[in-house]
Parts: sequence; structure tokens; C-alpha cells
Amino acid sequence: MSLTSKERIRMLLGGEIPDRIGKADAPWPETRERWYKEGLPAGVHANDYFQMDVRMMIQVSHSFQLPESIVEETDEYVVSRDGDGNLVKGWKGRSGAPLVIEPAVNSRDDWERVKERLVANDRRFAFGYYGNYYFEYAHGEFSGVKAAYDACTNCADTFVVASVADPYEFALSKMGDENLLTAMALDPGLLHDMFKVYVKMAVESCDIIFRSGMKPDGFFIGGDIAYKNGLLFSPKLHREIIFPYLKEIIDYLKRERGQQVIYHSDGKVTEAIPLLVEAGIDCLQPLEVNAGMDVRTLAREWGKKLAFMGNISNETMSGPKDDLEEEVRSKIDACRRARARYIIHSDHSVPPTVPYENFRFMMELVDRYGKY
Repeated sequence: MSLTSKERIRMLLGGEIPDRIGKADAPWPETRERWYKEGLPAGVHANDYFQMDVRMMIQVSHSFQLPESIVEETDEYVVSRDGDGNLVKGWKGRSGAPLVIEPAVNSRDDWERVKERLVANDRRFAFGYYGNYYFEYAHGEFSGVKAAYDACTNCADTFVVASVADPYEFALSKMGDENLLTAMALDPGLLHDMFKVYVKMAVESCDIIFRSGMKPDGFFIGGDIAYKNGLLFSPKLHREIIFPYLKEIIDYLKRERGQQVIYHSDGKVTEAIPLLVEAGIDCLQPLEVNAGMDVRTLAREWGKKLAFMGNISNETMSGPKDDLEEEVRSKIDACRRARARYIIHSDHSVPPTVPYENFRFMMELVDRYGKY
């Protein structure tokens, strides 16, 4: 059976067993620069060279779209106000999430001042390779984003994802962990209002994508609701405060737009899996190894209801090939035995500690062991 990448991922997310497991990953810019020095052909994106099944992404921004400004700059870092109004610090020449020094939303009054800015418009979109950092995407004027999509030579045969944030992730980007978790306990009404406004904006933004002629095959919903030892809040609070809004987004995507849904959360997300399945997700990603997530166990317990994407440890990818082969082989074999649907991927993204030769070897292992 000869399948395109688009067909393969659609089958995996839709409950069917295709010819082989899927392939996707997200090497950092620094990682790709290292790989060019070690053998990746110059000018060729890693997603293309390794023929990833998930290759391109349309991003939807949930920013307040405030003017950005630099507050302080040194040879090592930049302190700035971002598009949400957060005061953030980022290192120069190094990828990674910036440090939030001062969140934008610290009170109801802060939210009331900016909530009217959270509306759908044609400057909320970006297009580029899945896994790239935002600055590498085509963004800005919608005509430029659409032109980049129209020029894409990968979109016909590979699975194109669009991304929106989980309601929790949306609020986290404005409030920070402490303010958000405190509001969940003491002022849930604030979050209900924030989530209601956000979901309306997210759905209307997705409508812009579909009306424009861009055709995503599925959606990636990012929501880091867990840490190494478990959820950041109880399943009860998730059901009461987050779940209704997450389900509203997923219902819209699946019932009205026929989309498949990949859900992302770092950390130990095990306790949330029943809620996420009830909300309607099709695939769970990235299954962080250091948080105790293991697709060999998940395949037996949830393989009939979920596809899985991830769970190859970055540490193992950076180490001896024998260890890498054992991890890849055992996880693929467990999914095959359970008839569980699997897309191989790192357990987060690929840092520059991973040699090109190791990643190339991992892709060869997929060819060797990955057929169903």
C-alpha cells in the first residue's frame, strides 16, 4: 500500500492502521545549523530532507497585538514589552522561551483594559515549517502569509497542521503561572470571562483560515497543563474551568470543519487523559520521558482511543546509538503489538545536543522497524 504523508497521518489520527508509523519532529534553529555542518545538505530544511509526514504549519496568534518595545539591551540579553504587554527577558543568540519578569494581566482591571483587543483579524496568522520558531515564519500582512502558503510545494501531499492555544495556555501567556493558578482557586469568574472571549476569537480566526482557501488537515492545540510530577491543578478544576472551553473549540473544529486534533502538553499529563479524550482529541503529544510518560504503557491502556506522538528522549537521542536503537525499537514494537497508532517524535523538540548522525540513524530505524 503506497500512501502519501497526508493519507498516512489522517489514517493514524482517524483510528486506522496505515502502512507504517508516522514521522515528525521539531529541531531548533541551532540544531539545524549544527546539522548543516555535519552533513545535512545546505539550504534543505530538515523536515524536507527526512520526508516528515507532518511538515508545515499555519499559526494563529492570540496576542493582544500591543506595540512591542525594547526596554533594555545588552550584549547578552534584551528586556522588552511583548505584544501582550508582558515585560520579558530573552537571551541573544539562544533559542528558548523568554523569562516573564512582569505579566500583563495581574488583576480584573488589567483584563478589562485589554479584552477588547482580543478579536479576530487578518494579522493573526503565520505560515512555515512545523517546529520552526515564530520568527522563521511568514507573518504580518495576510496577503504575505497566504502567498507563502500558496507557494508551498509540500502542502498537497503532507499533513498540514494549524495551531491554536488551549484556553489555559492562552491565559498563561498573559498572566503567568502564579496569577493564573491563584485565579483558578480564588477568582474563577475572571477566567470564565477570559476563556469566553478567547474561544470566540479563536473560532472566528479559524473561520478566516478556511474562508481564505488555506486547507489545514488538522489542528495542533497547545496547552502546558502539567509539570514533571503531574497536573498543575486538580482534574476537578480542569473540568469546571478549562474543559468546557477546550471542548467548544474541539467541537467546532471536528464537527463544523472536519478537522483532526493533536493535543500538546509537556509534563506528566496522565490524570488529564480521560478529560482530553472526552473533549475529543485524536492524538496526544509529546509524552515527556522525564515526566514518566511512556508510550509502551499508554499504547496498552489508551491505544484504542488515542494516537500518540513523541516519547523519544532527547537525552537518548544525544547519546550512544545502541541506547537510541533500543528505545526506538521497543516503543515502536509496543505500539505495533497493541495496534496502537504512533507518530515518532522527540519528547519535546530537538536541541543542538543531538548530532545529525544520531537523528539520521533514528529515521533509518523507522524504516527498519516502523512498518505495521
